[in-house]
Amino acid sequence: RNGGACPPPVDAANMVLRYPRLASPLAMRAESLSTARVHDFVQEDLSAALDWSAKQGRILTGGGVAESLYTAARGYAFEQAQLPHHHLEAGSTHDTFRAWRWGPPRDASGGGGGPALPWLTGGWSRPLFAGGGEESSDASEACVNLVTPSLFVDIRIPIARNALLDALGEREEERLRLLARQHGFAGYARLAEVQGAFGPGGAAVAAVACTRHHAVDWNFLGAGRPRPNRWTVTPLGGNGGDNGGDNGGDNGG
Repeated sequence: RNGGACPPPVDAANMVLRYPRLASPLAMRAESLSTARVHDFVQEDLSAALDWSAKQGRILTGGGVAESLYTAARGYAFEQAQLPHHHLEAGSTHDTFRAWRWGPPRDASGGGGGPALPWLTGGWSRPLFAGGGEESSDASEACVNLVTPSLFVDIRIPIARNALLDALGEREEERLRLLARQHGFAGYARLAEVQGAFGPGGAAVAAVACTRHHAVDWNFLGAGRPRPNRWTVTPLGGNGGDNGGDNGGDNGG
């Protein structure tokens, strides 16, 4: 699911992601094109940028088929309490998280954060996100995924946004719409060991299933998503790497 590339640095004091500001290709085009043509290029790039959130959702759901595929009849049963926004909607986030955090480690309910996994804990990036015949990569978006045995933070920001904000000048309405194309959510992850999992070459591996519960969510507008934010992860070659399979995904809305 995530690659091992280092994420952009984080200013811990101000919690600001310092992404490098990219030179705008629009400025280079403008040297040889008329004002009208430059406007056309801005509109074309803006349309693609504004589609970023919707595209994330299409990739996540395999082009909109996830709800019909991830069902109990097909072996993907889940409880309402496993939905990512269940406790957020019920107002039980803090009490539930507190019970999980201070529960006995490694108990059946995942108390204490579940199994201790040093190889999974840390900061991860996402080189590729693909599904439904579409894809995005670290060439088009910056993703930072901070993982602990209990809490997590996941942030995604489209890279083209900075250059387009410059090109839009004082077109404030479009600038605000563009700034809304980002995603960040955080909460508690319930980890559980998966028995009988196999890695490359058929070797048995210590796979882990992760179910995420969102305490804060940029894209949550009062209606929770209908599938769990659940995925599995296996270490590649001992204690390095993350080879995740997303069962319903980690968010498109």
